Amino acid sequence: MNKILLKSTVLLTTALIVGPIIVSEADAASTGGDYTSNGYVNFAEGDNTGINPVDPLDPSVPVGPTNPDGTDPTPGTGGALSIDFASSLSFGTQKISSNDATYYAHAQWISKDKDGSAVDMTRPNYVQVTDTRGTWDGWTLTVAESDQFQNASGDKLTGAELSFSKGYTDGTTTAKPGYINTTNFVVSTAASKILGAGPNQGMGTWVYGLGANADYQENGGAHLGNEAVSTASPISLKVIAGTNKATSYTTQLIWSLTNTPGN
Repeated sequence: MNKILLKSTVLLTTALIVGPIIVSEADAASTGGDYTSNGYVNFAEGDNTGINPVDPLDPSVPVGPTNPDGTDPTPGTGGALSIDFASSLSFGTQKISSNDATYYAHAQWISKDKDGSAVDMTRPNYVQVTDTRGTWDGWTLTVAESDQFQNASGDKLTGAELSFSKGYTDGTTTAKPGYINTTNFVVSTAASKILGAGPNQGMGTWVYGLGANADYQENGGAHLGNEAVSTASPISLKVIAGTNKATSYTTQLIWSLTNTPGN
């Protein structure tokens, strides 16, 4: 065993003496070098058909909103630039006044949670858009009334004013739209700009909400929206005395999303 150890020592010593010359010659003939390979990934624009509405207070969480009359909302527009959802508004059943009067919309009723289980909670009224085009070109969102509130006979609430206030936005990315309408404004047949995303803004899912939960006073629950009366809301309807009859009045809100940069 000692000889083996000694022999090994001698060989090692010899290598140290002559090694530099031999290794230098070997390196010149066997350099490893570098080699480059590639990684690939391709992206195509999304299809937002069937995308779920989200919680306007936490857009990462899907929810199941329900219309004031208990029906499900209509599906979104689909496509890579889409309106996924917009709240329908109810001002309840109001007693006719001999004076001008202002009425308040109920909050948005949420009847299902992210798992589809039944819940009973409210959220601010809101509209939701999603941009998965992958172009980062920006977009503009507006709202307008189709016409003045009117009844089945065509009688209109002449002079009535539907007003929005306390607008805010929240989304699933950091690419926040540059324009947010936070003013108190009247929704009329002329389009009002509410969100605008410029280049490199607005990618992902974004909501435009009106107020916070504390800004709505339900007085009976949003799920009773066509009957119960709310006494506070960021959404109001001013009615001129002598213009309303004891019947139902309706209007339609037109939410328009275009690919025009809007900041």
